[in-house]
Amino acid sequence: MFNFFRLVHNENIKIYARVRTWIMLGVLGLVGLLMPVLFGYVSEDIGVWSAMNTLLQFWFLPTVFTIAVAADTVAGEFSRGTIKLLLIRPWSRIKILLSKYIAVALFMLALYALLVGLGLGMSVLLFGHSSGTTDILGQLSGSLSDYFWWSLLYRLVDCLIYVTMAFMFSSVFRSNSLSVALTIILLFMGGLITLLVNPAKYELGRYLLFANMDLSQYISDETGSYGVSSLGFSLSVLAAYYVSFLILTFWVFRKRDVAA
Repeated sequence: MFNFFRLVHNENIKIYARVRTWIMLGVLGLVGLLMPVLFGYVSEDIGVWSAMNTLLQFWFLPTVFTIAVAADTVAGEFSRGTIKLLLIRPWSRIKILLSKYIAVALFMLALYALLVGLGLGMSVLLFGHSSGTTDILGQLSGSLSDYFWWSLLYRLVDCLIYVTMAFMFSSVFRSNSLSVALTIILLFMGGLITLLVNPAKYELGRYLLFANMDLSQYISDETGSYGVSSLGFSLSVLAAYYVSFLILTFWVFRKRDVAA
């Protein structure tokens, strides 16, 4: 088990040894520090949780950054030819791939922790302990702190699904650019796909992946945005997709022949 942790540690070193990783961290750090300042200029009646709920609108940044890393973690080994060096080690392919996946998941948590930690710290510094009565977009009211923490948790679930999808594409297609492109397209086109196959009109729509994303829709409405679902149902659908992505990823990587 200790040797497996070392394998995960080595994968983390690969991620953080790249300049692009520190650029991503720098961008998120600036967003976390500067956005609360901007919010203070935009609105006078703003508190800590008002600012944090608005800051969470930038959830796509850590998601896209993690997708880029997940897409490269397997495909990059093939493109650089280093996959052979990994496979000659006394480790099964399953453990090698699992260590990569765990490293990517830890990187995802680190990005969100950086954004939220710096944003919360700056918000407390600027606005004290005032929570505010509404967010600056005028969309939320009530307990803004509860809404923020639940939304953050649900965004992490969404991000994990997209990252797992990118990881699957990376293993299946062995192309970094294709993996990133496919995942980003699905990330931003998911709403349009759901609109075309509206779950309120079509039974099939209830089982679409994208109709069950953004679990924050259940915070204020138990039946969600379309009025035909529930949090438990969406979690079940997401779990089914998640397991399917992982099974396909590990099966393809385990069976794939590496040319000499």
